[in-house]
Amino acid sequence: MRGYGTLYQYLLVSFLYCSGFFSSAFAEILSADLRVITSSNPESNSLQSFIIINEGELIKEGIGKNTSQQLIGKQVPFVIEYTKPLQKTDRLKWKIKVRNKQHGTVELLSRFKGSGRIIDDHYQWVSEQLTKATTERHKLIFRPAPFEHIPRIYKKGKGPQGNRRKYGGGTPNIDEKRYNPQFIYDVTLIISQENNTQIEHKAILKMDRKDMIRQEYVNHYQIKRYGRGENGNIPIPKRSEISSLPPRPDDLEGNPLTESRYKLVINDGMLDLAKKISKSYKTKVSELKKSGQFLDLNKNPLAVPDAKLWISSGWRNPERNEWYSNAVNGVHQRGGAVDFVIMAPPNSTESAAAYWILWAALQENSNLINAYWQLETNGRPMTTRELQQDIDPKNGIPDAFDKADHLHANIHY
Repeated sequence: MRGYGTLYQYLLVSFLYCSGFFSSAFAEILSADLRVITSSNPESNSLQSFIIINEGELIKEGIGKNTSQQLIGKQVPFVIEYTKPLQKTDRLKWKIKVRNKQHGTVELLSRFKGSGRIIDDHYQWVSEQLTKATTERHKLIFRPAPFEHIPRIYKKGKGPQGNRRKYGGGTPNIDEKRYNPQFIYDVTLIISQENNTQIEHKAILKMDRKDMIRQEYVNHYQIKRYGRGENGNIPIPKRSEISSLPPRPDDLEGNPLTESRYKLVINDGMLDLAKKISKSYKTKVSELKKSGQFLDLNKNPLAVPDAKLWISSGWRNPERNEWYSNAVNGVHQRGGAVDFVIMAPPNSTESAAAYWILWAALQENSNLINAYWQLETNGRPMTTRELQQDIDPKNGIPDAFDKADHLHANIHY
C-alpha cells in the first residue's frame, strides 16, 4: 500500500464540494488539516475508492476470460488523521455519518470509544470527549460494516401476467433498473478550544461508479440459486476491466451494450461477437434472396424476410441480472454475452423464418464465430427435438423457430 505522502497527492485539500452523483471517487477533504486513506487494494489507491468485503471471506478478482485472477479480502481500514499539533487544552470529538441506514454501521478500530444509533434515514456514530489523556486522539480508524445481500438465494418471481417474467429477489432498496446505492461516509472532527470556540474539519468518503459496480459483484459472490444448478462465486471485475460504453457501429442495430444506468460497461468480447453474428445474418439473408433457394421442411419455397436483427441485451450488472434472469453465473455479467431479437411480429411466419435463417448463418460460420449460442423462449432454451419437428403450427418451419423470442450467444469461458 502506498505511503501517506503519495496518497495525499490525490486528496482535495481545498473547500470544494462536488454534488454530482457520478463524480469520481475520492476522499473529499473539506479541510486542509485532514489527510485520509481509503482503499481495498493497491489498484484502488489512485482514486481513493473502496469496496466492502465480509471478514474472513476471500473473493476472486478478475472477470475477463484472459485476466489473471487474484484473491482479495477484507477492507483495509479507513484512516482520517488531523495533521496539525494539538494544544493540551483542546478537546476533540469525532463523528461518522453513514448516509444510508441500509448500509449498516461502522467497526471502530481507534483506541478511544464512542456510540452509534439510527437517526431518521442514516446511522451516526459519535466519539467520547477526547482530552490530552486519550491515546492517538488525532487519528480516527474504522471499517465500513459489510453490506449483506438479502435474500441469500435467487427467488423466482411470477411477474405481471403478459409481461416478461421477473425472477425477483434482489437486495432490498435497490433499483434494479439503475444501480447499487452509493456508499458515503461523512466524517467530522470538532475541536473545542480553551476559549470555547469550536472548529470543524470535514471529509467525505465515497464510492465511485466503478466500485459501486464491483460492490454488486461482492454482494452476489455467495448468492445461491433456487432449484438445480450451480451457486454463485462469479469473480468481481478489476477496476481496469470496467470502461466507458464503446460506441455501437452504425451497421449494428439495437440497444446499447448494457442494461445498466452506470454509463460504464464490462466488455469481454461481446461487441466483437455481436458484430460477427450480425454480419453472418445479413450475408445469409442476401445470399438466399439472390439464390431463391430458401425452402421449408417440405421443400416448398419460403419468402426471405427483411426483418432486422436487433441487440436486446449485453452486459448486466448483478442486481439487474438477478431481476431478469435465473442464471446466477450468467455470462451477461462477464460482458461476454449478447442477446438478439428478430424485429418481426412474435410467433409470425416472418419471425420464424428469420430465426431459421439466423440459425443457419451461425451454423455455417461456427468456426469464425467461435462461441456458444442457443434459441430461447421466455428464458427456456429450445430443445434438439424442437429444432427438428414441425407440429404446431404446422407451417414447414421447425417449432424452435416458431417459439423463439431471442437468440443468446456467449464466448467460451
